[in-house]
Parts: sequence; C-alpha cells; structure tokens
Amino acid sequence: MKKITVDEMKSIELNILIDVAAFCEEHKLRYYLCGGTLLGAIRHKGFIPWDDDIDIIMPRPDYMKFLTEYNKREGPYKVNSEINQKNWHATHANVEDKRTIKINTNFGKINQYGIDIDVFPIDGSPDNEKKRKSFWLINNVLARIATLSVLSFTISKYYADQDVSFASLRTLLRTGVKFLGIPIAKLICSFWNLNQIVTNRAMKYDVDKSEYIGVSTFPHYGYKECIKGAPFLKITKRIFEGKYFNTPDNYDEYLSNLYGDYMTPPSKQSQQSHHDFEVYWRE
Repeated sequence: MKKITVDEMKSIELNILIDVAAFCEEHKLRYYLCGGTLLGAIRHKGFIPWDDDIDIIMPRPDYMKFLTEYNKREGPYKVNSEINQKNWHATHANVEDKRTIKINTNFGKINQYGIDIDVFPIDGSPDNEKKRKSFWLINNVLARIATLSVLSFTISKYYADQDVSFASLRTLLRTGVKFLGIPIAKLICSFWNLNQIVTNRAMKYDVDKSEYIGVSTFPHYGYKECIKGAPFLKITKRIFEGKYFNTPDNYDEYLSNLYGDYMTPPSKQSQQSHHDFEVYWRE
C-alpha cells in the first residue's frame, strides 16, 4: 500500500468536506464547521497548520437525515455510524474516503476505516440552568465511560491548540484516567448500551426549541460546549482553504468558551498534532 502524506491527507479531507457541504446544500440540511476546524477558518482561513482533521456539526434532525440519505449515492465517500456499522464504537458519525485506509491502534483491535471527517449531532438542553448543568455533567461522565470501554491504553498527547503550561498536566491526568479507567470500564459496561442511554437523553430536547444547545453526546469540552441556540444556528459563510462553508453566526462566543483568547496561537511547544495513526491508499 502507498503511504499518504499529511498534506495529501488534508487535501482528501477537504474534498470530503466539499462533497458533504454540496450534499447538505442540495438536500437543505444544516451543517457548521466546529471545534478546531472553525478555529482554523477564523484564525488561519484553513487548517490550523499543526492540526490535520476536520469536524462539523449538524442539528439532530439534519444529522439523522444525513445518516440515512448520504450513502444512497454512488461515489468514493461513505458515512459510518451506529446505523450502518454493527460494531461502531463512537458516539458520533464520520464520512470516509473508501479508497484509503487509516491504521489506528488506539482501539482494542485495529480499525481500518479510511481518511475521514467527523460529524457530530447537536441537541437541545433543559431550560433550567441547574437541570441543564446536571444533564451535561451526567452525559459527559456516561459518554467518557462508554469511550473508555472500547479503548486500549496509549499515552495521551497534546491537543492541537492547547497551551503548553496546561497541556503537560492535562496529558498526565488523561493518561492516568485511561490507565485506571479502561479496564474498569471494559469490565462494568457495554459501549452500545451506554451510548444508547446518552443519545436517548440528548434527543429528549428539541434542538430547535431549546434555548441552549450543544454536542452533549460527545462533550469533549464539557459544559463549555453549551451555548445559546438561536444565534448559533444562524448560518454565516466563511472561508476554509479557499472555499466558503457554513459557520455559526456567534462563532466568537463559541470559540471563546472553548479556547479563551483563541486568536492568539499557542506556544511553539504546543503546536503539534495529537493523532496516532498512519494512512494509505488501498490496493
């Protein structure tokens, strides 16, 4: 198999995003750049130079329609989720390039999906602040236990835009949690059952009727991802790698919640990728 370089991988990911965006426009589905991809669009007009992935989010109704409709077309791309993958071990979906293969050893067995972009569902939250914080905390804990139950132990790495002063401590804490938590999670829980609980809890709250919304099924940043819905769901087009894509109108509030002073790049020591995989063209 021919190995794919990082620059080639970014180009493949961008082409997946272009195809997904075109599909969403054609079928009137809402999507938004999010996380580090949105940060890259705002600060760099493209990929964060030391990062190499693409993340998008969709309101739950659009997300569910996307999962059922996207694969009906012919082409090199395929959406993967619990809907069409029996042993899917993620709380979100991805869209892969079927012509490629990604060797990722962070799971108990090697997962051989292709180069992909991640697609996360946005759901609503309780209107009452106390109930909302409790809801997010419980979903956060359950989702993390579910994820631990399908991981194999590896040393954690920096995230693409962490400041080094906190990254070392966070890396140590994450590694310790994985060392202790993985065997316990594997012993006491089923990923599928916990994932269903987390998803069902999230889907109780209509994203278009809730005052506060967010990705509560994969709350990497915890309650920081919870944001007022109306301004977030308003679409603004912004440039990412020379193309215009959908972004939330209140990106400043969202990115400030996640990254603080997001327009200031982290120190050189923190500018490193956090992924543990290699990618190849399928033969």
